[in-house]
Amino acid sequence: MEVHLSAARLVLLVSLLTVPALTQQSSMPLQLPGRNWSLAPAIRPEPPRESDLRAVRLESIHQHAQELAALSSSVQLDLQQLQKGMLFKDLAENLKKMEKLSKKLRQEMGQ
Repeated sequence: MEVHLSAARLVLLVSLLTVPALTQQSSMPLQLPGRNWSLAPAIRPEPPRESDLRAVRLESIHQHAQELAALSSSVQLDLQQLQKGMLFKDLAENLKKMEKLSKKLRQEMGQ
């Protein structure tokens, strides 16, 4: 007696037979992408304290202010050379960086 299986049933049957065999041969656990499938309870990190956030924010402000000061002194030297007729290619880029940094500082100070 011959049994005719459709192609879809054949693929399903083959996959159902091979997946368990493949997982048993592997020494590494099966990991599915995108999710942590462990059964252990999830440990939620403690939210940062307000004092920690304030310290991080002040450090960021200090770092941006130092970077702005360094750019400012560099731009001042470039502008002095511009008065002598020498144009540096980084002048326009440094001025844009100064503008962005000053905008960041204004935003951070307002928070």
